Amino acid sequence: MPTKREDEIKKEAKEILDKFARALSKVKETPDFYVESEEDRRKEGEGSKGDKEFIDGVFENAPATKGKCFLAEKGGWK
Repeated sequence: MPTKREDEIKKEAKEILDKFARALSKVKETPDFYVESEEDRRKEGEGSKGDKEFIDGVFENAPATKGKCFLAEKGGWK
């Protein structure tokens, strides 16, 4: 038998979902779009300079790196 608090949580969750559904029904649909390209790679070039602080932070958070590369276990996520 659900407790009073569980019933309150269910009621509140239903209100949130109903409010979200009403808001979502007002969103206009846009047609799907996609980009076709003859190439599957970008052309090499100068590119833009990265934000050094951001790059340093990303590499600090990476579990393993070698130079400017991330080291990852191939297929370890299966």
